[in-house]
Formats: sequence, structure tokens, C-alpha cells
Amino acid sequence: MITHPLPDGETPSPDYLVSINGQSVPVYSCRVSAIPFNTEWPGHQRPLDQTETAAFLCLDIAEDEAGAMMEITVPRGFGDVVMRPLSKTTGAYAVEKNVVRFKIPGPGSYTLEADGHHHALHIFVNPAKDYGVRADDPNVLWFGPGTHRPGNIELRSGQTLFIDAGAVVHASVTAQHASNLKILGHGILCNSEFDRANEDTGRPKGTSVIFTDCANIEVDGVVFRDASYWTLTLFSCDNIVVNNVKLVGMWRHNADGIDLVNCRNAIVSGCFVRTFDDGVVLKGYTHILGEKKAQNVENILVERCTVWCDWGRALEIGAETGAPEFRNITFRDCDLIHNAHVAMDIQNSGFAHVHRVAFEDIRVEYSRHCDPPQLQTGGGVAYVPAKEPHVPVLMCSVLYRHYLDMLMPGHELGRTSDIVFDGIHVTADEGLPVPLSAMEGFDEQHTTSGVTIRNLWFNGRRLRDREQANVLVGKHARDIRVE
Repeated sequence: MITHPLPDGETPSPDYLVSINGQSVPVYSCRVSAIPFNTEWPGHQRPLDQTETAAFLCLDIAEDEAGAMMEITVPRGFGDVVMRPLSKTTGAYAVEKNVVRFKIPGPGSYTLEADGHHHALHIFVNPAKDYGVRADDPNVLWFGPGTHRPGNIELRSGQTLFIDAGAVVHASVTAQHASNLKILGHGILCNSEFDRANEDTGRPKGTSVIFTDCANIEVDGVVFRDASYWTLTLFSCDNIVVNNVKLVGMWRHNADGIDLVNCRNAIVSGCFVRTFDDGVVLKGYTHILGEKKAQNVENILVERCTVWCDWGRALEIGAETGAPEFRNITFRDCDLIHNAHVAMDIQNSGFAHVHRVAFEDIRVEYSRHCDPPQLQTGGGVAYVPAKEPHVPVLMCSVLYRHYLDMLMPGHELGRTSDIVFDGIHVTADEGLPVPLSAMEGFDEQHTTSGVTIRNLWFNGRRLRDREQANVLVGKHARDIRVE
């Protein structure tokens, strides 16, 4: 097991004391959303009284160290504890007073939640890995353990940004018209000292990563913290591999996770994504990229990811679908541990034909502590807690005119077809109902059709028809089957 001390300037979390085999594990602090309270675009800097602190830790383990016992002390105490994702942690931990003993299943991302999801601990366990990157390589931007403030970094073709374990790099990273780009390492890329593009504070502007018109991209192992806007954003890029990245500390408005915009040939695997907006999302942006660059969104695989969505959608296509086609897209073997609006969503409000899309072997967790998303319509408007738990929509496919009308007036709507939800397992706290799913088209020419829902389970019980599955079929939706 390998850990690194917190670098100068990092405040350790006071909420957790963690050790493995008597060895202390440093625990970082971050800021997350406390309530699902958002505002209409254009958003501005979010008030801190809508946020709270959380914690995370990072460690590397070798293959033969799986099964190591982690001891987590919660000084404030607790009434009950849950560790997520349930598919990986059930039976792996025991509780004694204010201590949780967690037998680490192996590399992966886990959360500990004491008395609900507030002030959670995020546990990032990396496989020990030698990236084969040398600090003296002229094409490597190397950041070793410690705190670094390089500001805006522009990567050029053939360059690697390496952030070693124990490093915190305060930066915004961009690239345009470049190829063979890499961001690697087990350190932290922090965007907390950067403001949103529409803020005028005199501080630097920019978000974590924006690549445009790039090819042959690899992002592996890095922790992204506190993006000022969308976190890892790729516009019109090709041949992409994103593996084992962790996104945490996202609390600002529009803090999406991984956005693939008019991209193709991409694999996103083994990632942890906690965001204050959509988690892993595929979009099409003709108004930004131009008609000639609005290439298809195609050949995308998202697998083995864990998503915690504090606002918006966990796994999503749209709502911006400015591309001829969205096709050959698969989300599989993912854990959606917290959701806000919709767990799995297709919002087609552009001109695309969205088809050949599959959601396979997705595990969705519903908590009695879930709060309802609300919009803040004015400065004096307060969040109103609900008397009953919020139950987010499970699956959704809709067509509508909304966002893109402002950007592409008079555009022709698209259509959605050949969609499969297969092997969806819902685990809900006692007393929560089967969540709603909804399918709807726009008119007779712009429809949602050919949607198959099979092997849908709720708390171990298979749901065999529309009524049991709580599937709402609206206007201009055809051939919607539950098997």
C-alpha cells in the first residue's frame, strides 16, 4: 500500500481518521453541494451557504493487497452507516461504535455515508501502476509531490501532463488541433482557484480540461477537484480513452463531469464521477462547432463507472443533440449511487437521429435521504426541504423543443429509435416505490420508437410489464416494450 502526505496548503478533513494496518492514511477535504438548488443560465458563482465540506483519500495497492482492512473513525459519531456502491461493499464492512472496518475489495471507488449522504468520505483505491513516464522527457510536463500553480496549461501534440501521487496542481488545461495527448498520474488537478468564464473577479478563468478538435487522447488515474464549469470536456475529438479518473468536489453551477461533445470512438471506463450537473453526458453543439464540425457522436462505450449526481442526469444523451446521428453507444456495468432528476436519460432537443443505444447491467440505488431538485428563481428564494423522499426518474427518452431553439432557431427536430435497457437493477430503501420511467415523442414525424426494457428488477423482484415497471408512455412514442 502506498500513500503520500498532504502537500503544503491542503487542509486535512477533520471528519474522518483513517488507517490501514496501523498506518495512517491522509484524508483530503473538498467542497460539494449540500442541497440540489440551482439557477437558470447564465449561472454565476454559487453561494457557499448552499455547499458543505466532504472528504476523500487516495491510495495505491498491489494486486495481492486486496482484502486489506481499513479502519475509519468518525469522531462526530453516527446512528447508521452505508457504504456504496452496494454491489461492491455489501458484506465488506462492519461497524463498532464510531468505527467502520472496511475490507477493501480491490481497486475501485467507494463512499462511506454516515447518517445520510452529507459530509461523505470518498475512498479512491488505485491499482499500483508504473506509467513509464520520465521527468526528463522534453514532451512531459511533470509535477511531483507537492503544491503547484502553473496556471493555464496548453498541451501540444505529443505532450503528456503527468501529475504524480501526492501532487496538487492548480491549473486549467486546454488543447486545440492537437494529437497524441495524455494526462496521467494519481495526483490531483484542482480548479478551485479559477473562476467561471462569466465571472469578473481578476482571478484566472478556465475549467479543468477543454480539448477541441483533438485526436488520440488518454486520461488516466487523475483526481479532478472543484471544476469551475464542465470538468473534462472534449469537443469534436476522436479516439479517446478515459480510465480510472475521479471527479469530486464539484459544487459550482453547471459542474458537469465528463462531456463528450460531437466526439467519436471513445471509451470511458472505471471512473468515479460526482458532479453538480450531468455526470457522463454525450452532446452535440452545432452552434459552437459549426455545421462542418458537427460530426456524429458514435462508437462510445461507458463502462464500470460509479456516478453520484447531485443535480441533473447521471448517464445522459443530450439535451443538446446538434449532430446528424448519435449511434453505437453503450453504457454498461455502472453503479448510479445517487441521482437527482433522471438516472438514465435521452433528451433529444436537436436534429439528431439517436439510435442503437444500449444501457446494460446498470445498478441504480435509491436513498430515503434524497432531496428534490429545485430552481432558485431569485436572490431571496430559499430551498424548501421536502416532507417525503424524492424518487428520481429511472429511465427516460423524450423529444422536445427547448434549449437549442435559442441557438439554432427553426432547426428540424430529430427522432429516437432502437433503444435498449437491459439488466437494470434498482435497490431502494424500504418504503420507496418503483421509480417512474417515461417515453415520449414530439409529433408524428419526430418520435420515440423501438424501446425495449428487459430484465428490470426492483429490490430483487422482476418487473414484467409496463404497469409493474411504472413506465409512462406519452404521445408519439411507439413500440415500447417491457419484457
